Amino acid sequence: MNKFKEDIRLHILLPVAEKVKGTCATRWLKQVEQMQSWSSEDVRLWQEGKLHALIKHVYNHTIYYRRIMDERGLKPEDIRTAEDLKKLPVITKQIAREHFDEIVPDNISSLRYREGKTGGTTGEPMFYYCDEDTWGYVTAAKIFYWRKYGYQYGEPFVAMGSASLFAKKPSVVRRIYDKIRNEVPMNTVNLTDELCEKYIAIIREKKIRYIYGYAASIYIFTQYVATHSIDLRQIEGVFTTSENLTDEYRKLIEETYECKVRDCYGARDAGITAYETDYHYYEVGYNVIAEIINFFEPNTGTLLSTNLLNHTFPLIRYQFGDEVELTPNCGGYAYNGQIIKRIIGRTSDVMRLENGHNMTATGFSMIMKHFDVKAFSFNKAGVNEVTLTIERDIAKYTEAQEREIKRAIRLYIGEDAKLNIEYVDKFEALQNGKRRYFMNNLADKD
Repeated sequence: MNKFKEDIRLHILLPVAEKVKGTCATRWLKQVEQMQSWSSEDVRLWQEGKLHALIKHVYNHTIYYRRIMDERGLKPEDIRTAEDLKKLPVITKQIAREHFDEIVPDNISSLRYREGKTGGTTGEPMFYYCDEDTWGYVTAAKIFYWRKYGYQYGEPFVAMGSASLFAKKPSVVRRIYDKIRNEVPMNTVNLTDELCEKYIAIIREKKIRYIYGYAASIYIFTQYVATHSIDLRQIEGVFTTSENLTDEYRKLIEETYECKVRDCYGARDAGITAYETDYHYYEVGYNVIAEIINFFEPNTGTLLSTNLLNHTFPLIRYQFGDEVELTPNCGGYAYNGQIIKRIIGRTSDVMRLENGHNMTATGFSMIMKHFDVKAFSFNKAGVNEVTLTIERDIAKYTEAQEREIKRAIRLYIGEDAKLNIEYVDKFEALQNGKRRYFMNNLADKD
């Protein structure tokens, strides 16, 4: 696709679609582009302005934060800088669930927002709201960094992830928007040889040059490509997300397609994004202030995120379960924001069945988020045998949901695999506070 076509999509079609949808990615894209030339001091002052506006908002419009601040003798003017955030307590997913109604502002009806739900990979899923500014910023950052790495907005790319089995038919406006983006979705929760062949044909037919998706899914697909000596060197870039990009994953993908892999870190509920650079550092989005607590190495520990833009479900000093090394700068590498030097706590497994079906943990969690399930684990119990253990919401979970879960999983494990479903009253957390949700005890260890 040439530059002219990209300009038409990015500067004419997308703004028109956004005006109809009420979204704001193009506005934030301009902001992100402008901020690249700012000094670190300029960025800090911009963030402090957004922070003060957020603190005033939560104090005036939420029960939870007003109570917390009153208990500590704090007023909005007491919290203006990143350092001042330490005057407030950490908020966890459990706290956010327990105080959901108190965190939602009393003026939410005047704000534009979307509903969200975490996948429950560390325990019970969490409902949250994401306002259009957060969505717009995250979308803008994705457009900016992809273009920076050679992708032209609007050219076709494949998205290897979890195309929902339960999604409703999209609206006309949504279909137009998707057409502008030109995404080709590929459901890779389970990748069989037949699916790999089908996806290879699509990539060739549509002359796809970029792949985006779960790191483990792209790795499994690439294993098939490499093992069968299939030439897909038309691929010019791979963007991995959601799971830990291991050295093994990166090496195979880069050698097979002879292109660069760019890792994209993020957590939707936290509103945080961070894109990998040539130096393998991650540039943290300007929309958040990141902190580290529970240090176990210099600059390394539990990541907290304060999303400066989300006024519909404000999460200040939000602990969402990841561990990273965070630094304001890395040697001679220059970026005017914060930098994640190393991502530690974001690893998912791949479960391989003897019948040729492969499942990824992140993809499986995307199935389970549609049901009234508090927590779950998925265990390879034997040859072509899996056990799903569920902690359900007794008041909401139904036999119909169980049937739908069985139907969905059966599509991914094959008709010849044995599926067991067991129920427990409660899962016990591990020492680090997380729960194993995708156990692979009998998987191949080659």
